[in-house]
Amino acid sequence: MRVLYDHQAFSLQDYGGITRIFTELLKGVPSTGNTALLPLLYSNNTHLREASLQPDGICSRLPIKRRSIVYAMNELYDRVQAYRCAYDVYHPTYYSGSLRSATRGVPMVATYHDLIHEKLSGRFPELAKEHKLIRQKAALITDADAVIAVSENTKKDLIAHYGVSGDKISVIYLGNSFATPDVNAGSPYTRPYLLFVGNRGLYKNFLPFLRAIHGILLSRDIMLICAGGRPFSQQETDEIRKIGVTDRVLYSDVSDDVLATLYTNALAFVFPSLYEGFGIPILEAFSCNCTCLLSNMGSLPEIAGDAAVYMDPYDEHSMYTAVARVVDDELLRASLIVKGGERLKHFSWKKHVEETIAVYKKVVNKS
Repeated sequence: MRVLYDHQAFSLQDYGGITRIFTELLKGVPSTGNTALLPLLYSNNTHLREASLQPDGICSRLPIKRRSIVYAMNELYDRVQAYRCAYDVYHPTYYSGSLRSATRGVPMVATYHDLIHEKLSGRFPELAKEHKLIRQKAALITDADAVIAVSENTKKDLIAHYGVSGDKISVIYLGNSFATPDVNAGSPYTRPYLLFVGNRGLYKNFLPFLRAIHGILLSRDIMLICAGGRPFSQQETDEIRKIGVTDRVLYSDVSDDVLATLYTNALAFVFPSLYEGFGIPILEAFSCNCTCLLSNMGSLPEIAGDAAVYMDPYDEHSMYTAVARVVDDELLRASLIVKGGERLKHFSWKKHVEETIAVYKKVVNKS
């Protein structure tokens, strides 16, 4: 089979879970004897670069920073290539159906990562403003020949929100991209620390979590390291100063190697999110022998099972109690690390690729 992927996620994301997923597919599909096509003129995406999957042509060597220019340029190129190329199945990398006119007649498989906008727009007006994306997701699920959900929780949410048949949806778990960390790499910080990874805004629940647990940072003399995402906003900086933890809450820009070292030396990885469709950082933490302290919302309990301590992200007391329990109990942390190693065996990119190929074959044979 020849599988066509489009530019969308690689134009929109410099790094992150969605482009990591499709980079793993672009790497893995050829290893199964099939062909992966990604028409792309330009991308700043880290995962593509690390996988040595270079965009096409001279544009890949130009310093283009404006995302709107990158998107428009890649969109036009994709449309031309979608008419010119031969392929058996089309798998968009995000939710726009703008290439559907060019791919009409070819089976389409769509991946749904979460229903954050659908479920949390009432709580966060910023999400409700993204009308275009919400419309795109609703249209794509109707038009798709098959849908991949990254967790049973996401499948359940898709059925409940869109009324789509469960028979149309295949649950395919994600994998872990981290290599075995260097266990001898020392901690980059002199104090013990908790680790918060990735974006912190809105449903990621960073500031409510920090307000809930800042007393533990002070009383136990520990830090909270925020790895990746953007540097602290003015609002975050003001709040950190207000509650007196300026020297305990630090931001760190990271690569995968740096992040692996941070996981390996952390007291625990903390994930107080109000909703996640999967949660790749859980697998990253497991692979680095890092204790997981997770929200009990969304798919997180499904992914981590009994290998984590859970907290209610809407309840300050629950967050405080869970963090204190993990920080104060070394034996608990050690037992969770063992369970995390066992849990990690259920997830791999090889399995994700093989199960995705099976979905492609199913829709191609039906057409």
